[in-house]
Order: sequence, then structure tokens, then C-alpha cells
Amino acid sequence: MALWKDIKGWRYEFQYQGVRYPSKHYPLKKEAVAARAEHKKQVRAEAKQGKQTAITFLDLATDYLDFSKRRHVKKTYEYKAMVYRKFLAFAGKDIVISHKAGNLLQTTIDPAIIESYLRTRPSNHNYNVHLIELHVIFNYGIKKKFLAGPNPCEEIERLPVTQSVKYIPSEEDLLKVMLAAGPDKPLIMVLFHTLARIDEILRLRWDEVNFNRSTVRLWTRKRAGGSIAHNIMHINSDLHAILWDLWQTKDQDEWVFFNEKTGTRYNRRPKLMPGLCKRAGVKPFGFHAIRHFAASFLADQDKISKKAISGLLRHKTLSTTEKYLHSIDESQKHAADALKSFSLDIAPEKTTHLTHT
Repeated sequence: MALWKDIKGWRYEFQYQGVRYPSKHYPLKKEAVAARAEHKKQVRAEAKQGKQTAITFLDLATDYLDFSKRRHVKKTYEYKAMVYRKFLAFAGKDIVISHKAGNLLQTTIDPAIIESYLRTRPSNHNYNVHLIELHVIFNYGIKKKFLAGPNPCEEIERLPVTQSVKYIPSEEDLLKVMLAAGPDKPLIMVLFHTLARIDEILRLRWDEVNFNRSTVRLWTRKRAGGSIAHNIMHINSDLHAILWDLWQTKDQDEWVFFNEKTGTRYNRRPKLMPGLCKRAGVKPFGFHAIRHFAASFLADQDKISKKAISGLLRHKTLSTTEKYLHSIDESQKHAADALKSFSLDIAPEKTTHLTHT
């Protein structure tokens, strides 16, 4: 039975029938000792009455991932599953997060073990991402009555990270990639002309392309609650010609971008852009950078409003579109230009030079 003191006070922990029982903090040692004795007595009594049910992290993860599989896209679901597998490998598959003793639900997961796991992550960014995923699953557990609040991740702070600047290719580099794309050029062109996300184009069906009306229906999961929704988009004459050519040479009637090796659509194309950029001899960029480039390209044209660009990006708010345009607020431009009125007219002969003696 462990009893120790940290900066918040006294704590205890004991095991009974292979289950760990940690405690909250107590200001005095004698209070922690008394609470431990009472807690141990209660656990033994409940075990004898058969009223005690241990709930493991594996129980919670199994339930949550069943939910996640129906709500989230495959890539998100798989990433969550990976995080929880790694946590279980670190903490042990039988780690208990709470107990039900009759109608009483008691949380027993120790935030310290969560923090110890997070310290094994290779970077601050990865630390924060795994913390978010664990925070999410414990919130789910509280909502579903797997454990009582508060969330054990609440005590753990995120680590500082250096904000990266998203690389957007130049017009010249994008054209080089298009020229190097070969049979994959239509995919790059469709992404450019629709400003769509790669998964939206890979799931595009032929019955969602209307050549007579020059429209295309695009589906996205980027909506509140993970719901999938669609938008009807106009296709210009260039895109019309690209899609018509694909239609004329298609081998099947369902998917616009068909994978002959699997007999269905492409689910992912993770190696395509790195390979094309290498072949074109340009700095690597991904599919999503094409969406950013197209939005910024439109923003540089006269008489195209941010609202129109936001509509093409299918954003719900203009503030989200601003991130794509990499633009500066007009008031900031005005303030910066005002600095031009200030100047120092220092004659060369009046300049003081430092010399060493």
C-alpha cells in the first residue's frame, strides 16, 4: 500500500484482487491514512456482496470505437484506434478506469499514468494530439456512465508547439506537377477546378455529374456532428471537357476515378503527390495545397468576392475562408501604410560611428 505526498497534498493507492485503487489529494497525512482504511474496508465489503464491477479502459475503448466507426471517416476512426492501442500497450490491457459499487460510480483512473504515457510521445505536437484523443474518449465515458467526472485529462496541460506555415506551391510549380502527372492529370485538374478535398473527389460518382446543366454534386463530412452533406457546384467549360473525356473513356458506370486493381474507387492516394512533385522537380506539396492555391488564385483576381470564394470552398463562415486566402485585414494594411509618413532624415556626416581604441 503506497502513501505519498506531492505538491497538492497526500495521496494513497492500494490494490485489491489485482485492481488498483488510487485516491484524491488530502491536506494532512492522517486524513489520507484514515481515508485509505475506510476505502479499503468499503472495497472488501462490496466485493463480498458481489456488487462491485470493474470497468477497464478496454471496455470503454471498445464501446467508443463502435460509435466512432459509424460517425467518423475511416482515417479518423483508424487514428483513434491507434492512439488507444498504444495507450493500452503502455498502461496494460486490464487497466481499470472506474468501479460500479451498487449504484455508486467511482473513477479510479490516475491522471499520472495518462501523463506518463504522453511523455513517451516523440514530439510536443504528438503529445497534444494524443491528449486530445484521450480527453475525447473520457468525455464519452462520462456521458455514457462508464466513469464519473471530472475528466482525468483536465489536469494535464498541452505542451507548446511551433506553428508551421503551410506551404502553398507557386503557379509555376503547380503547372510543372500537372505536366508531370501523366494519366493522373485529370485528377489534379478536377481538384483545381472544384477546389474540393481529395476524399470528396475520390468518392465522386458519375450519376452526380450533370453534363446538361454543367453541375456536380460534392459530398463532405466537414459538418457539425460528422454528418455527411452535399453541395451542387457549377463546372466551368474546362472542367466540363475534362469530365466529358473521362466519361467517354470510362470502363464502368459508377466511379469517376476507378481503381482497376481493387475493382472499386480509390480510398486514398497517399503516394501520388510526393511522387509527382519529385518527378516534376519541385518542393513537395499535398492535395490540400491545391485547394489553398486555387482559393488564393481567385482572391488575386478582380471582382471576385470573398463570399464567392467561400461558397466555392463550401465554408460555413468567412473566417474559415480567410485562413485559405492568407490575406491581411484591410485595417492592418491601412495602419502599416501610415508608418510611411514617419522618416528620419539623418545626414551621413552626422552619423555616429563606433570605433575601437
